[in-house]
Amino acid sequence: MKLSTRSKIFYGGGDFAINIMWQLTVFYLLFFYTDIFGLSPTQAGLVFFLAKVWDAFTDPIMGYIADNTSTRWGKFRPYILFGSVPALIMIILCFTSPDLSQTGKFYWALFTYITFTTLYTIIAIPVGSLIPAMTQDRDERTSLASFRFLGASSGSIAVAVLTLPLVGLFSSPQFGFPVVVGCLAFLGAIFAFLCFFNTKEIYSKPYEKRVGLKKIIKMVFTNFPLHFVILALLTTWIANNIKQLTVIYFVKYNLQLEAYFSPILLGVILQIMLGAYVINLVKHRFEKKTLFMIGTFLYVITDLIIYFITGYENFWLLAFIASPGFVGFGMAGVMAWSMIADTVEYGEWKSGFRAEGILNSAHVFVFKLSVGFSAWLAGVILDNTNYIANSAIQSEETLNGLFIMGYIFPSIAGTIAIVVMYFNKYDSIFYKKIFSELKQR
Repeated sequence: MKLSTRSKIFYGGGDFAINIMWQLTVFYLLFFYTDIFGLSPTQAGLVFFLAKVWDAFTDPIMGYIADNTSTRWGKFRPYILFGSVPALIMIILCFTSPDLSQTGKFYWALFTYITFTTLYTIIAIPVGSLIPAMTQDRDERTSLASFRFLGASSGSIAVAVLTLPLVGLFSSPQFGFPVVVGCLAFLGAIFAFLCFFNTKEIYSKPYEKRVGLKKIIKMVFTNFPLHFVILALLTTWIANNIKQLTVIYFVKYNLQLEAYFSPILLGVILQIMLGAYVINLVKHRFEKKTLFMIGTFLYVITDLIIYFITGYENFWLLAFIASPGFVGFGMAGVMAWSMIADTVEYGEWKSGFRAEGILNSAHVFVFKLSVGFSAWLAGVILDNTNYIANSAIQSEETLNGLFIMGYIFPSIAGTIAIVVMYFNKYDSIFYKKIFSELKQR
């Protein structure tokens, strides 16, 4: 079944909404904690890590709740509608700076961030679960994943281009950040509502009776295609989230181009979006895992060239060499989301029931775990390389630590992901067989 362009656009708008809120935390929250709020890098990283330990419980619970939901609007869309405003309020509180002791600041950051990630879970798992609920056409799923990726990238653009310039208009970042974050989050909430009103759950199946936890756990642990995708994503996301979390430090201290941070980030995101567009042109010609491996290889090889050969002293050479890698990252991201959607049918084929929420919660949890671990590791590395917040000149040790985090870690992780995906035997022929058997049932 072909989906309308309107449905695809506003489905992508749902990811635009959640990514505005999420990318604010990824691009700026660690920096906000260390350079504005006054936490040490290790404390700031620990906030991220502990929040992800909490997510280990809330993500599967939310997936289970969503799968067992039955309303006239469907299983997933009501959470997008009612979860957006509370998440908006909490993301603003994450960027506030109350006058507290060092210990008080740590617990304030921990409380506000954990509450936000919980509310984010309530929205993000349903948004991700909509792809298999909207269509069973594998090419349409790749198309939806592309629109989702473009929506997410557009959210990243809004955050990258607008945040720091708008914050700079205020008398202090302590006052500017919550105001700007609030405006951006409000824009995200509007698109969440539009996603709700312009999508339909055609293939979501409410359970006639509640499925037991034991059956769900067995289904997840025997869903081998999911294992391949999750393992590949975990390695790449840990490394690339370290790059994303520390990019503001790298641009400020290594490149000495803080004033140009927004246009640099805009250029990066546009190239990632180009990768998402390229995937739509070639999705019929190659296996999904092949396209994922090609995209991953592109950013592995470009990062290695930059670290070992060209360095970062010449910015334009750096940008030229890095460009194919960003396109590749966009290609790999779309394929990952599309492959996750296919694992829902495998789970139904294997177990006899659909669990979009639970399977997507595994994906969301791994994504958030990678951010938490990445932030903790980045904080530890910054502390151990003698990073000094707001110092105009950082030590050579600090600069090299940022360089390694941005280029060596992603290369190693991407290589592991390619090897993992190489052994993934679940191809289009296998899924055609599954889809055919499910229709016969």
